[in-house]
Amino acid sequence: MFTVEELPKSNTAKRLISLFVVHCAAMIPVLAPTSASAGRPPTPAHFRVTATTAYTVTLAWDPAPPHSGDFNYYLWGAYNVGPTVILPRTATSYTFTALFPGNTYTFGMYARNAAGQTSSQVTVNGIRLPSDTSPPTTAPVVHIDEVGSNYAKLSWTPAQDDGPHLSTQIYLNGAFYYGVGRGITTATLRFLQPSTTYNLTARAVDFGNNVGPFSDPISLATLPPNPNDHTPPTTPAWVSAYSFGDGSTEMEIRWAQSTDDFDAQANIRYDVYVNGSLEDIRFGSGGPAIAYGEFGNNTIEVIATDTAGNASPPATTTLFIP
Repeated sequence: MFTVEELPKSNTAKRLISLFVVHCAAMIPVLAPTSASAGRPPTPAHFRVTATTAYTVTLAWDPAPPHSGDFNYYLWGAYNVGPTVILPRTATSYTFTALFPGNTYTFGMYARNAAGQTSSQVTVNGIRLPSDTSPPTTAPVVHIDEVGSNYAKLSWTPAQDDGPHLSTQIYLNGAFYYGVGRGITTATLRFLQPSTTYNLTARAVDFGNNVGPFSDPISLATLPPNPNDHTPPTTPAWVSAYSFGDGSTEMEIRWAQSTDDFDAQANIRYDVYVNGSLEDIRFGSGGPAIAYGEFGNNTIEVIATDTAGNASPPATTTLFIP
C-alpha cells in the first residue's frame, strides 16, 4: 500500500488513487431536497392590530427572517370584510377599509410559496370598531340631468365624511321626498306634478345616522304634458302570475314591457291590480311585482301609462290559489 511519502514517487499510484476517488464519489447518492430542506415559508410573527377607526383596521407583523425564500402573505378578514388580500413578502402592514362601525371582526394571515407550501396561520379576534359619532362635513352637490312632465333624473357628487357608507336624502320644498341607499349617487324622482317648480335640497346620512348639512337649494321645474302625445303605450304582453305554494296568498307577477311613440320605456308607468285593487306601481320594468290575492280565482291586470297620462288597455291573466 502506498504511503503519503511515496505518492510523489509513483505516477501509477497517483492514477490509481484518482480513479478510486472518482469511483467513491459516483457511489455517493445525490438526495433531492425534502420539504424540510426546501423550507416552508415562515409563520408571520407578532401579528397585531396597530390602529382602528370607525371604518378601518390597520394590521402589522414583523419583517420576514433573512433567507426565508420567496413567498406571499395571504391576509383575510371575517364578517363582510371582502376578499383575501395577497401581499409580497416585503410587506409588514395593511389597512382594511370600508368596514362598519360597531361591528366585531376577526383577521388572519398565513404565508404561501410557489410550491404551495403554507405556514401556520395566525389570527387576531374580537376586534370591535368604535361607533361613528362624526357627521358628514359637506353636503352633496346635486345636478339635474333630465326633466319630464312628471319625473326628474338627478345625480350628485357625494358629501365628504370619515366613512364610505353614505345615504342621501332628497327634499322638495323643505319636506322629505326620496331616500337613496348607501353608495348610490343617482336617483329618478317620480310622481311629480306637471308644470310645477320645486325647491330641491339634499343631505347625506352616514352609517351612524349622523346627518350632514343641507345642500344649497336648486330650482326643479317640470315640463307641461306633451300636447302632441295622444296615443297610449302598447298593452303589456305576456302577463303571467304564480303563487308560492306555501299556504299564503302571495303571488309574483311579470310582463313584457310596453313601447310608446314619445316616451322611453324607462319612463312608462305600470299599475298592477289584483281583483280590482291597486297592488303595485313600477316604472320601466317588467316586474316582478309581489302582490297578495285571495284563495280561489284571482284576476290580475297590468296597465301601462305614458308621461302624458295616456293609459293602455289592461293586460289580464288569472291565477287560482288553492
